[in-house]
Amino acid sequence: MTLSDWANVAQIVGAVSVAATLVFVGVQLGYNTKSNRASTLQMNADYWLQYLTTMADPEFSRVYSKGATARKELEQSEFVQFFFLCRATFMGCENQHYQYLRGLIDEKAYAGYEQTIKEQIAAFPGVRAMWQMVRHTYGAEFAKFMDAMIAQVPAHASSHAFTTWKALVEGQKAEPVARQGP
Repeated sequence: MTLSDWANVAQIVGAVSVAATLVFVGVQLGYNTKSNRASTLQMNADYWLQYLTTMADPEFSRVYSKGATARKELEQSEFVQFFFLCRATFMGCENQHYQYLRGLIDEKAYAGYEQTIKEQIAAFPGVRAMWQMVRHTYGAEFAKFMDAMIAQVPAHASSHAFTTWKALVEGQKAEPVARQGP
């Protein structure tokens, strides 16, 4: 073989190496994307778990319930607590919304998130009023999203959810329970 032939062989080997490297990089990108999505989902789950645990505290839930339902007996100090609880809610929602827009949260997970916002956040008159107060502090894209969520559901009080839950419990009691096992 001549030197020219060796040069041609080297070019072919180089081209194959470049192609193999591109395939490897593509595979790694796919793994990286999956890893980023899993990490994002876990961070969101951790945030909402911590938030909901905080909200389950009797003092916080009492204040949030009073503020969300816009009860008149809400004291100034309770209003401040409610204000910060709403800010934490909106910040968590905004973070999740932007992660979805950047492709880090899949559509099925996000659909459940939107439904939760409608039913458990946007439907309460006190939360709606707080949103109007702080709306200007959020990005325009998120503000438009929250406005749409609020527009899609009628305002109701927390007693609506409680009444619904009680009716569902009664319905469960009335259904015969299928026995499993021996």
